[in-house]
Amino acid sequence: MKTSDNSPIKPESGSNCKQKPVCKVYPTLWQRLAGLIRPYIPRVILATLFSLIVSGLNGAIAWLVKPAMDKIFVEGNYKYIYLLPFGIIVLYILRGACSFLQSYLMRTAGMKLVRDLRNRFFSHLMRLPVSVISRSTSGDMLSKLMNDVGALSNILSQSLREFLLQVPTVIVLMGVALYRRWDLALLSFILLPFIALGTRFLSRLVRIRRKRVQEYLSILTHRVSEALQGFRVVKIFGMEEVKEGQFVKENHTTYRQMSKVIRLREGTKFLIEILSGLAVAAILGYGGSLVASGEMTPGDFFSILTAIVMAFAPLKKLGGAYAQLQETLGIFERVDHFLDQQQEESQGQAIEGLSREVRYENVSFFYPGTDAQVLQEIDITIPAGKIFAIVGPSGAGKSTLVDLIPRFYNPTSGKILWDGIDLRNISLADLRNQMAIVTQDVVLFSDTIYENIAAGLSGGATIEDVEKAAKVAHAHDFIVALPQGYDTMLDERGLNLSGGQRQRIALARAVLRNPPLLILDEATSALDSVSEKAIQKALEEVMKGRTTIVIAHRLSTIIHADQVVVIDQGRMVDRGTHEELMESSALYQELYQTWASSDEKIS
Repeated sequence: MKTSDNSPIKPESGSNCKQKPVCKVYPTLWQRLAGLIRPYIPRVILATLFSLIVSGLNGAIAWLVKPAMDKIFVEGNYKYIYLLPFGIIVLYILRGACSFLQSYLMRTAGMKLVRDLRNRFFSHLMRLPVSVISRSTSGDMLSKLMNDVGALSNILSQSLREFLLQVPTVIVLMGVALYRRWDLALLSFILLPFIALGTRFLSRLVRIRRKRVQEYLSILTHRVSEALQGFRVVKIFGMEEVKEGQFVKENHTTYRQMSKVIRLREGTKFLIEILSGLAVAAILGYGGSLVASGEMTPGDFFSILTAIVMAFAPLKKLGGAYAQLQETLGIFERVDHFLDQQQEESQGQAIEGLSREVRYENVSFFYPGTDAQVLQEIDITIPAGKIFAIVGPSGAGKSTLVDLIPRFYNPTSGKILWDGIDLRNISLADLRNQMAIVTQDVVLFSDTIYENIAAGLSGGATIEDVEKAAKVAHAHDFIVALPQGYDTMLDERGLNLSGGQRQRIALARAVLRNPPLLILDEATSALDSVSEKAIQKALEEVMKGRTTIVIAHRLSTIIHADQVVVIDQGRMVDRGTHEELMESSALYQELYQTWASSDEKIS
């Protein structure tokens, strides 16, 4: 079995892979990381070639110290002193050019990784079930998409780049030192295990701390997003200092966590610095005594010393790169966990239209991760072509009941049938293509009015189609009165329009789809009385011969329904026409009195 992103999923606890040949072992974090960078291997290989050239040139610089010292300063052949600067210039130009190309290739590979992973992340996000998204804040999602994915470029642009460049350099330089004098070189190698163990220990701590930093960054992103979305509420209730206090407190916590990461990261460099100093001191003491006793020439000694000193600089960079790799792995774990979330199951039977009914059979529902029952043993039949109203007190479960039809959630028990077919056996795209939903909380996008209405048709719509739908929704007149008409660009959530105007654009979007099933969830609650009467006439036209489910607190939208169901505390307590319920249902009568007073007893 595989997830939708083609990575094998974890076997269930207690499963025995040895007895089941088809059972796949879940890849380790390192294996998944290797899969992440696999598409960029050609660039990495080319960068590796340039790294090897740089390493060879570093070795050449250390190697040439001996002939330079012995020929020029010991033997007195000062004619070579004029060639020495030229040779150094050539070597440094070549090394600089190859280092530039290696760095450019690795950094652009890192940018490609971030670009592609953000595309994959967003694509995966769009295909997750509502139940998964509802358990996360928008700030957390934004932080993962922008902060976490962005930081993963360090895997190629910094960590792997340093490994490719510094490991061959250390090997070449140590080779030079061993060739010149093996016992003196081995003296410096004694400290390498201490460097490796210390770096590994500190880097693991960095990884743990970095995960915490990213979690706090998610909280900060959520705070900003929340404050901007509720900016008017913050202003009207004077909550500026409260929100500022929350942000400052959490920002300080993030700073403290990041400070710990920096201490550990720099501590790795400090450890290598101390051990490097010990190694150089040992070489100077032992090597100096060998030169003094005549057992080694000054050229050999300075060649070894140069190689060792040059080797400890990349060792220090390797320690930092390993710490950063562990830090990035902590971030990668968060992103990888998100990409492991199971996408919606989209396969199933194709359907077109609604000919008989939508039927709830003994449906109960708990929100995922909670033990509070929202719906209890609901049995309802919604005949095709009829207007079906759902009413009840606030929090009774009305919207949840309707959310089960497009499969934003699946029933915990029981089933919902579309013309006798279980919704879970229907193609998800086909199912949702049969319906349109207009809610109280209108969602418009930062695009033109035309594009917002045309979104009702997945295959696109002509301007004539859009205008026709807008006229039915009584939106055409105010749209053409705008300076740019249908090309007017909407602000975030359409806040440069009035509530009634936004609602009518949402209705036009639903009208354009012309669905067999129309769901109106408090669709006219944001309208003033004049707009509501206009929309009510439009709705009467739209609902003719169409299966319509209405959730409302306004009498005008339910009083002429073919059937009304009363929901209370997740149960269906009454059903019938408006007149029948006025005779038999005490709860409906109570709701009616409330609606009538607010609607000024609309008849």
